[in-house]
Amino acid sequence: MKKAFTWFLYLLIFLFLAYWPFYMSAHKRAELEERKIEESFKGIITFWDFPHPSEEDTSGFEFIKKKIQAFQNKYPGVVIDFEPISEGDGIERLKEAFSKGVLPDVFPVNLELVRLYKDFLQPITNFVSKEEKSEYNEEVLKALSLKEDIYGLPLGMYTNVIFINREIFEDKEISLPEKGYWNYEEFLNGMIKVTEKDDKKPVFGLGIPLFNGSYSLWGFLMLDGGKVYDKGKYAFFGPQAISSLQKVLDMAGRYSVINPVSLEGDRKKLWDEFTLYKNTAALVEESYKIAELSNLFKKGKLFEFDVAFYPTGESGIPLTISPKVYGYGIKKDKDLKKLEMEYRLIKFIVQDQEGVLKLGYVPTKKGIEIGEEKMKKIEEAVKYTELPPLWDKWEKVDNLVIERVKEGIKEGKSAYEVIEGIKKEVGE
Repeated sequence: MKKAFTWFLYLLIFLFLAYWPFYMSAHKRAELEERKIEESFKGIITFWDFPHPSEEDTSGFEFIKKKIQAFQNKYPGVVIDFEPISEGDGIERLKEAFSKGVLPDVFPVNLELVRLYKDFLQPITNFVSKEEKSEYNEEVLKALSLKEDIYGLPLGMYTNVIFINREIFEDKEISLPEKGYWNYEEFLNGMIKVTEKDDKKPVFGLGIPLFNGSYSLWGFLMLDGGKVYDKGKYAFFGPQAISSLQKVLDMAGRYSVINPVSLEGDRKKLWDEFTLYKNTAALVEESYKIAELSNLFKKGKLFEFDVAFYPTGESGIPLTISPKVYGYGIKKDKDLKKLEMEYRLIKFIVQDQEGVLKLGYVPTKKGIEIGEEKMKKIEEAVKYTELPPLWDKWEKVDNLVIERVKEGIKEGKSAYEVIEGIKKEVGE
């Protein structure tokens, strides 16, 4: 008995000696973290963000408000002065803030904003550890980077997809695209069949929001494999570009399947045509809108809907263009402690990638499984999405293409006329 007790004491001593260094190390790390918090920046950080509606939150701001509250609790003395910006004029407000140099400390960014306003943005390359970089899916950080510098942390990925009113399709006994895929002929036949040219209550096959800054058109313009930008030059001309554009012009003119509201550039009005008035069978929209649609469906205020890719043409792939990644950036500042705290804030916001799914975004980090079928399609659509070219003229050219295509539809021009006109205006 005495011998057994002695061995027991030896075991206790061994375990104590083995565990003690780990305990002290963890204790020291905790002390160091507490000391860092005590010595870190204290003050006000201004922050703007767009709404992120989900099934639980129609306003779209609960997600970010909860994050802010939790962050302020973690870092006493730090106050986040949050200002919501709207989907309607938020981008213009951001651009105006950039141009006037009156930016908030933290704000949403994508590749377009990074390219246009990198001189106002704080590179965060030195804040992002190798371990953190390895957590992200390939290409994600590149979508918020220029050359070797990272200018933002990604919250989620998105692209443009086609949302379908299943009830309209099923009432007309039209097969839904298998697994979301359809070729142009299948797509066009479906749009023609659902279109009803009734003077009192017309139904249109498709809505495409054609407002400046929209990427909704490019999935059709790249249908037959045309390139937008190649070898440092504008490249949207030639047989493939003409063939793709002619299909768009035919949908609007010859077949009259496009809702005319598309040409007004009023995104909200076209959204209501699809969701509220139910007179548009399919709508091209940014994929994160799935969260808003799911919310309406859950409340019994919406039809059953589905997700489809752009139709395929000669390319055989549903390609499109989109900034693809929604993230957060930081305004340039000489106060290193403040910059460190701002980086902690954006890192804190983006770390919950399971929560990102509820906002309609595809997670940016590895190892997050997507179970819901519609979101799986969106994840696949993101893989078919190219980033906009890093070209100083891109924003002007993108808007020029949208305006000239709308003009071509209204004036009954041929695709060749529109393409050649754009080419001359671009001057390349």
